[in-house]
Amino acid sequence: MQLNTLWCYQGRDNAFRFMAITLASFGILPLVSLIFPQSVLILFVTLLSCVVMGLSTARRLIDAAKPLYWVLVPLLPHLLFGLSCYWFWPLGVISGIGLLGLACSVFISFFPAKDPQAKYVEGYFGVKSQPQAILGRARKRYEPQVFGQSVHDSARSASDAPKSSLENVRSEIKMPVFGGADENEPNVSRDPLLTDPNNTAAPRFGKSWQASHRFDVDHDALDTGSVTELLKSWLNRAKEHHVPLLWAAKITAVLLISGLIVWGLVSLTSGGSDTHDDVAISESPKELHVDRVSAKLPDGFWIVMQNDIFILRWLGDTGSAQNIWRLDTAKGDKACSELIFNDGSQYRPITVDLLSDDATEARFSPLDNKSIINHIAMRGSFKLCGYDFSLKGSQATLMQHQVFADYLPTN
Repeated sequence: MQLNTLWCYQGRDNAFRFMAITLASFGILPLVSLIFPQSVLILFVTLLSCVVMGLSTARRLIDAAKPLYWVLVPLLPHLLFGLSCYWFWPLGVISGIGLLGLACSVFISFFPAKDPQAKYVEGYFGVKSQPQAILGRARKRYEPQVFGQSVHDSARSASDAPKSSLENVRSEIKMPVFGGADENEPNVSRDPLLTDPNNTAAPRFGKSWQASHRFDVDHDALDTGSVTELLKSWLNRAKEHHVPLLWAAKITAVLLISGLIVWGLVSLTSGGSDTHDDVAISESPKELHVDRVSAKLPDGFWIVMQNDIFILRWLGDTGSAQNIWRLDTAKGDKACSELIFNDGSQYRPITVDLLSDDATEARFSPLDNKSIINHIAMRGSFKLCGYDFSLKGSQATLMQHQVFADYLPTN
């Protein structure tokens, strides 16, 4: 392919060259994103491919005599495809955008050319096209000498033979004279090759698109089972019915792209919910894992240490589970608002709750843990929620549990 024609904006591209450039533009971006993920190189390749693809689309539109604003139809999906590769969107979304861009490019490629007789060079026709070199005329082969005839005479006789045969054919054909021909006399069509050997002009009436693009099928080879001739016959039949096939391809592409986009959006939204579910599942074992140590004192109540929170637990109240007192709202049973030792020391519980197992628990601030445990070990009794608890023998019980013994003085 002539690389200088990729930057031309005045020439014309046929459908095959335009689709080749489009496929190359869409195919290079996934490769670059796989080799250099989330790199600035992806944006550079996206910009470069957008320029090449945009110029090719403009040449294709010029070839089809269509307005140039159609260039945005395949260019915008291509730009969005490059950005999706850079941001690494879900695979369904990237595939849907890519197929949408390819479908738009296929739609533009089906525009018929305004001049089907144009001589394309590698799919390009314009000011920068370079004619292909004609091979086979650089050297003329001569046959060896036969029966003493010189090579020069043999070549001359060979060159004069077509001329004499051509003159004989011309003399046998009766050509009509302009203005003097009989109206009842049938016209004899001229063969441009016979009238003028150097005439390369195009015929007056061009063939239809289907006729000019048909393949010659060898029926004898087709009867023997030739795959090539079978493919040619299929292509001819497809070109005869290209309009319904084109509509079927468009409808299938739209349905496929819509399904991929919906699948990508669903995967994108469900991916976030799955992440939250994973976080919730990973955090739930931490919440269920509770370090709870309890010790029963002689007067029939328990002291509990749960995650550095000191708890007093006792039985006596019945009813449904409910909150009895809360420090943050100062609402509930006022008798549960203070823990009072026999020496007059007072501590406010954070919350007092009646549990479903008919046990009452009072929770205190971790800042008061050491002071409360020392008072339980050294004092004689305390009052809470209308109950008077004795602390006889509490120090010996505390020393049996290392968690509570760490709060007691060592001397």
